[in-house]
Amino acid sequence: MAFRETIEYLWPIHLGSFENKDHLNIKSGLLDFFDEYEKEKPLGRQGAENSNLFESSYDVHLKKNKFFNQLLFFISKCVLKMSNYSNMVPENSKDVFDVSVKDSWFIKYKKEKGYVLPHVHSFCSWCCVYYVQIGDDADLMNGSTYFLNPRAHRDSLDFGSDYRKKNTKFKIPKEGTVLVWPNNLLHGSVPYLGEKERIIVSANFLVNKVSK
Repeated sequence: MAFRETIEYLWPIHLGSFENKDHLNIKSGLLDFFDEYEKEKPLGRQGAENSNLFESSYDVHLKKNKFFNQLLFFISKCVLKMSNYSNMVPENSKDVFDVSVKDSWFIKYKKEKGYVLPHVHSFCSWCCVYYVQIGDDADLMNGSTYFLNPRAHRDSLDFGSDYRKKNTKFKIPKEGTVLVWPNNLLHGSVPYLGEKERIIVSANFLVNKVSK
């Protein structure tokens, strides 16, 4: 008996990776800026999800540092690409979008197992992590970023549910690269034991249509 088939892919999770060609031109400026910030605010933010690291407050974009602003401009373009792709905006679309930074911060992971526990970001649409500095010894079990499967298992143990059981996606950090993902995706970092400090920038973004 013939019948019509329709198989849809509902609510996919998109994870983007983008390389910044200007990384080496801004890296030293970013590191100097972060060092000065830490001297002024040595305690940093004390988050319950953090262990053995220094984290800035969430308003670093308001400091108007030129190197940090250059980085955010690059990340904003990546966020717009992710938003357009996920919302199926055609490449030839005349729509104009405003990509705004809601929060931005940096983290310095100390050599003695600095890490961040799984968490999500609230009141934004897209999140990111940009790898400013990390040692060559980083790998899946040393300083990587991981993402947890958001789909409920409901104790389904049969083979038909096997595709839902891949719980964790690891991404090895690479300097000058940013990862962009939707805010509801649970993520964290594997404890870092490298020789260099693991230094990252994170930010939360909103994307709004301005005109057509």
